[in-house]
Amino acid sequence: MARGAQIRLGDLAIEGWSRAGEETWFRVHPPGVAFDCGRGTAALAGVRDVFLSHGHLDHALGLPYQLSLRSLEGNAATRVFCPAEVAADFTGLIRAAERLERVTYRYELVPLAAGERVEVGRDTVVEAFATDHVVPSLGFHLYHRKRRLAPRFAGLGGGEIAALRQQGIDPSEEVLEHRLTYCGDTGPALLEREERLFEGLVLLVECTFLGEAMRDRGNLYKHLHLEDLIPYAGRFRNRLVVFHHLSRRHQPVELRTAVEAALPELAGRSAFLVEGDLW
Repeated sequence: MARGAQIRLGDLAIEGWSRAGEETWFRVHPPGVAFDCGRGTAALAGVRDVFLSHGHLDHALGLPYQLSLRSLEGNAATRVFCPAEVAADFTGLIRAAERLERVTYRYELVPLAAGERVEVGRDTVVEAFATDHVVPSLGFHLYHRKRRLAPRFAGLGGGEIAALRQQGIDPSEEVLEHRLTYCGDTGPALLEREERLFEGLVLLVECTFLGEAMRDRGNLYKHLHLEDLIPYAGRFRNRLVVFHHLSRRHQPVELRTAVEAALPELAGRSAFLVEGDLW
């Protein structure tokens, strides 16, 4: 079973494994959700909420294994979220696996559309957005809900705030802190239509192809080529950009070297996840 690389930024912990056409999965804590599940890994056995970006097998074949493992270990029912267009296909895949194993998995399959939100954990929300791939696909924004003093009460002292509360006035407001974006597999059209991907604390973005010889491959298969990102270099406000999903045609050091040369603005806040290693 593939073991993922570990990435930490403050209290945010990310574990993942990625290579184009082979396997991609991520686990993010808090709250402990999975984005895609690769071909199946024990690293996701403790995850209750699984968000599938699309149906390609390098991202989703492991779903029956995850459900089987969690059911075998007596874990709570798994919630599986996927693009609405392929929900019936995933249901068929799961039922076939149940028949093969002569068991019944504990799970709930939830179709999602772009713009829909899911509550996960006490203070966390995941929102789906449309990506640009050759099959129905979604990406996901992860938000942390917290409360802060409303701007109209800024400058008040502790006594004044306490007095407001005694009058039944709540001086706070709820805000959503954008903690992470996972783009799944996508072509370059996403970069123009989903501005929020540049705003999250962490961005998990595929970079499948490098070099002029591979330029047409990205357009054909709706994957990102490094050159697709260059026009947007000044828009990345993320604290950390994790490049992943590199084609087997390229070596990890090529990805790091190419990003440092073409996107120097990101070089100091980038990580390169290839298979289960960070470069």
